[in-house]
Amino acid sequence: MLDSGWHQGSSLLGQSSGQLRVLSVIPSGEVEDLHALWQACAALQAQGYPVMILDGLESETDQAPGLEDVLQGCSSTALPAHLTQSHAIASLPAARGLQELADWAQASGQPPLGQLYRHFRNHALLVVLAPAPLLGAVCKGVQQAPWLLVPTKRHSVVACYRALKQVFMDTGVMPQLLALRPAHTGLDPLLKSIAQCAHHHLHVEPLAQQIDPEHPRQLQRWALQCLEQGQVITAPEPAMLPASLFAPCATPSPAWNH
Repeated sequence: MLDSGWHQGSSLLGQSSGQLRVLSVIPSGEVEDLHALWQACAALQAQGYPVMILDGLESETDQAPGLEDVLQGCSSTALPAHLTQSHAIASLPAARGLQELADWAQASGQPPLGQLYRHFRNHALLVVLAPAPLLGAVCKGVQQAPWLLVPTKRHSVVACYRALKQVFMDTGVMPQLLALRPAHTGLDPLLKSIAQCAHHHLHVEPLAQQIDPEHPRQLQRWALQCLEQGQVITAPEPAMLPASLFAPCATPSPAWNH
């Protein structure tokens, strides 16, 4: 008997045809959490949902071009999506591109994420992974809550609360707390501590959940959550589309897949 998650995935596949969804994630700083995120993306690609990760933790360079180079290009041709290897997730360095996109949006008054549609419309899910100050700047105007990945270190409560507050103040949307933990460790007390801080100081209690990414069914459901909870991005009005966000124009030719 098929797991119900696959039926949900089939439904989402029909709904997401021609749509781009953007999932915003504040990283925990732990390698294990990034690996788990990659696993969830691979699970989605195995079901036919091409994923692109904009890595705001890495800056674009001449040797490793990324989002900044895509935005500087004059062409409106979208980057291709490849599904031949579900485990090979496309990823772009994006720290400089996301910051310039946020600066442009602030100057123009236009939603930052909406300008990504023409470049990534061949993908089903765009994961924006960035520190809280940068994520808050590019997520203005969103309705779907970003995720804050909670680290395992017990002294991280204050840092997590500050990241949560930053994004909440910038966007008006309370991030969701997500702890990626083995099931045998039990419920992580950091979730409750951070939620209590937010409720006490901001008068809003964030949603919180804990997932074991090594458990196949939990990973499967989490992967579908990544898609379902993404912000739907549609094509902007022609008047909102600049020929290029930045000048001069460039033609990037990076190797996308990792």
